[in-house]
Amino acid sequence: MIPWRLRYSGIRDYDAEEMILENADEHILITGPNGAGKSTISFCMGAVLRSSKVEIEGLKSQNISEDETWRAAIHFLFKNEGLSRIDGPLFIEFRLICEQPPKQPIKLRYEVHDGDEMEQLELRQTYRSGDANKNNLSAYKRELQFKYKIHPDLYYLIWYQQEVNQFSVMAPEERFRIFSEMHGIDRIQKDWETSLEIVKEAREAYVIATNQQKQHEFTLSVARNNKDRFKNNQKRIVENGVLFASTTYALQLGAENERKEVEKYIEERKLELEEVDDQAQEFVGKLEEKNSNTQQLQEKQQEVGELLEESKVQANEQEEKIEEVREEVDTLQSELSTLQEAYSKLPYPEVETRNRLAAANDQVETLTRKEEQLKTLTDKAGHSIEEYRQRESKLQATIEQWEENSQIHTEIMNRYLSSYQLEKDLADLNHSLQERKQLLEQKQAEHRIFKDELAMLEKNQIESERQQEAIRHMKEQNIKAFTLRHFIKLMDRTPIENERLFDTIKYTIFYDAASCQPINDLYHVSLKKLIPNRVIIDLPNLGLQMQEGLSQKEQNHATRVLWWIEQFFTSEQPTIQKNWLVDTRGTRGPQERNTYILSKRALEERKKFLIRKIEEMQKEIDTLSLQSNEDNETFRVWNADVQKVREAEAFLSLKADQQYRIEQLVQLKTEQIHLVVQKKEYETETKEIWKEKIKQEGVVSVLLEYLAVYEQFGQHSEKIERLQKQQQLLKHLKQELIVLRNKVEAYEDELDRLQDSLRQLQREIIDLKDQAEANQRTKKQIANQLSEKEDERIALSKDETKQKEQLNDLRLLVPELVDQALMEEQLQESKYTLTVKQNQAMVGFENARNEQGIDQNAIENFLTLEQEVLRKEEELHSAKNLLEENEERAIQNEHRLETAIEMQVTKINLLFQQYMGEFQFESQIKFEKFTDKKDRPVFKLFIYVRKEGHLGKFEDVSLKARGGRVGKGVSGGEESLSSLLFALSLLQNLENQAGFIVLDEFDSALDETRKATVFKMYANKLQRKLIILSPKAHDNDYYNQFSKAFIISHDPKEMKSKVRGVQIRKK
Repeated sequence: MIPWRLRYSGIRDYDAEEMILENADEHILITGPNGAGKSTISFCMGAVLRSSKVEIEGLKSQNISEDETWRAAIHFLFKNEGLSRIDGPLFIEFRLICEQPPKQPIKLRYEVHDGDEMEQLELRQTYRSGDANKNNLSAYKRELQFKYKIHPDLYYLIWYQQEVNQFSVMAPEERFRIFSEMHGIDRIQKDWETSLEIVKEAREAYVIATNQQKQHEFTLSVARNNKDRFKNNQKRIVENGVLFASTTYALQLGAENERKEVEKYIEERKLELEEVDDQAQEFVGKLEEKNSNTQQLQEKQQEVGELLEESKVQANEQEEKIEEVREEVDTLQSELSTLQEAYSKLPYPEVETRNRLAAANDQVETLTRKEEQLKTLTDKAGHSIEEYRQRESKLQATIEQWEENSQIHTEIMNRYLSSYQLEKDLADLNHSLQERKQLLEQKQAEHRIFKDELAMLEKNQIESERQQEAIRHMKEQNIKAFTLRHFIKLMDRTPIENERLFDTIKYTIFYDAASCQPINDLYHVSLKKLIPNRVIIDLPNLGLQMQEGLSQKEQNHATRVLWWIEQFFTSEQPTIQKNWLVDTRGTRGPQERNTYILSKRALEERKKFLIRKIEEMQKEIDTLSLQSNEDNETFRVWNADVQKVREAEAFLSLKADQQYRIEQLVQLKTEQIHLVVQKKEYETETKEIWKEKIKQEGVVSVLLEYLAVYEQFGQHSEKIERLQKQQQLLKHLKQELIVLRNKVEAYEDELDRLQDSLRQLQREIIDLKDQAEANQRTKKQIANQLSEKEDERIALSKDETKQKEQLNDLRLLVPELVDQALMEEQLQESKYTLTVKQNQAMVGFENARNEQGIDQNAIENFLTLEQEVLRKEEELHSAKNLLEENEERAIQNEHRLETAIEMQVTKINLLFQQYMGEFQFESQIKFEKFTDKKDRPVFKLFIYVRKEGHLGKFEDVSLKARGGRVGKGVSGGEESLSSLLFALSLLQNLENQAGFIVLDEFDSALDETRKATVFKMYANKLQRKLIILSPKAHDNDYYNQFSKAFIISHDPKEMKSKVRGVQIRKK
């Protein structure tokens, strides 16, 4: 599709104009001063091809009044030839007809005309806004895009004013946007951003699901509490109900037994009351008898009283006689009273008294000596007894302490045979523990290795430890590294044993750099240094093929790897022979242990084996851990008891000392008892001697008094004789008086006897009366007791009935609990205890039965919620899996996006470096990914330019000084040059084969030399028809690049713009 002719009318200051463009290999120059209307021509081309960059209203003619209708038309004719030829007639013309009545919106109509003759074109289709047949403006745009392949925006056919030169001053993110739109990367980026939004939504859904799960778990916790509360309530109902029934039944039986005992007591008391009535009748008879005896004794008492009075008169007369004699005796006695009294009392003669005195003094001296000897012996025995008691106390305490310790040590010795055996068992157990610990660590290490290997298998990342080490080391060097398995796999039908052929090289590390610093002895191969001589996707003779799902770049790497492997099976060394790697320096075997990493089938079998092995080893580890914990606890106990056993053995070895102490204690007790008895004998004997001594001392004193009386008596002998005679007379008279008095006394005694008898009878009568009264009180008491017991019997009957009613009421509520309680053994406790327990159980039972907030469906609700929580857990797991899948998809899209960007940037960079190199510039195109404040990804495309030989750092061409200052950044010419060459690199990298391109102000900032060179580069590299709009005057060499030129002029007086075509003749 080659632009052939452009017609337009009613556009700005132009009248009807026609521009013949013609021929695919001829370039067109449109020139003229600034403001003449050159860019308007590019706007017309864009408008007729429905470019979104052109505002149609801006093409309105300025030479018509406001009340005049604006009409305009643009016809753009294309010749259907060249690389962009489509299936259609030779000529195709696109037309735009505009009409705008006064104060009305612009009406647009697009038409497509075609035909084999340029002047005989037929209308093919008309497009209007809101067309009923769906031939609207969007349909016209789709036709341009898919059928005619000349949409100016999508295929970048028209570069409007400043669009070519804007790349140098454009912001890096805007530069990247244009770059991504030109290469379709924006769609990949949109897919990636969409996947990020999906990941965000999935993450929000996962967070919501997690919160909902927490809420459900909280609800489940509440339900669990309700369930536990319900179970606790039921438990309290059962326990209190059974206890209530048991105590009630026990109280019922107790009340029944007490009632029977009370009834028995009432019967016994009634019999006792009858006996009391019989005793009352007996007391009445005895009282009558006693009253009769009292009357008889009173009559006899009167007779004896009369005899007593007569005897008293006689006694008085005799007393008068005695009184006369006593006066004389008293006179003499008054004179000799003291001496006589003393003498009359002397029991011994004077000589005998003296002899007795001497004997008594000797006896006192002898007893004093014996008393002192016995006191000494008694004190000595007391000291010995106290000494023995202290020794006995100490021995007793020692023996008791030994017995107490003996029980502890005997218990320890009963637990262990001996310290030697315990130490031997402890050593054996420690050895067993160490062996089991080593075995456990070995199993755990193997288990971790198997789990790591299984994790790598599940992630499809089969890497040995040395490979992981090498990849990490490469990453530290900012070098991307790959394993051989990343690119290559064993063919499905190839026997897995064939993988042994590659054991010496299959763990090789490939890196995307010119060189690296290896960290271990694995093969490290630079992908950039591998240059295959052909494209290889498999090696059937070796059973190898390329992995699926690789990007284009990775497929290129895989081709290099296959070619590298193939070289080992040629005649040139190094070669693989008999599964060994042979080179000029020697031979080497497998790089790693005997494993399969290239065969999918072998990996699946290995995965099954690992899963089974991990489960088996986990069981072994759990068993070993349990045994180790038990043995560790045993070891701890035994180790703590070793010293105790030694102490017990040492302690029990001193049992003979304990026996000796017991014998000593028995001996001490025996000797102490002997000393106590001996001391008591000494004390008794001392007491007797002391009594005898006191007695003899009293005898000595009395005898001394007797001797003093004998000395005084010799001096009054005559008076003593008279006194003795009168005393004899007085004595005789007194004897007679005594006889009389004896009679009186006899009579008095008889009276007293009678009085006593009377008093006795009175007492007996009183006693009988008291007994009668007591009998009445007893009778009353028994009656009261009978009344009380009858009340008690009634109360017990009521209590028994009450307990029966409570038990029956409880049986109506919980019959099974009552039956269970009656089947249990009856409680044997006091009534008070039973009553307390009954009240507690009744309160507990009623509280449990009437407890508020108890959900009877708590267990069913809990089970339902538990199922719901499990279901939500599955949903949460699904949401997590979905999130992981979306994240993985986002990562894949990001990788795809970065790969696409990297590929296109690499291509453009190579072209740009080549083009800028022709002008002695070093250059680089580089992209970077950033994150904005809202955590959104932002890509930036940088254009770095620097003159060859300069040592300064690369800086982006858009870099300027701040605040409008100058002096920093590249020059204007360098900006224009870099923009043009960057645009050329972009255009050359596009896949579309358009036949033309329009460039407005293409060369405005270039000098003559660079301008011509750049134009030639555009013409040679793009191989398209170039339509250049330029405001400058040019030299002849530059004009010779064009076949035709259109000069735009503007007459400010007439407000008209005109186009004049000039055919350029090349020299």
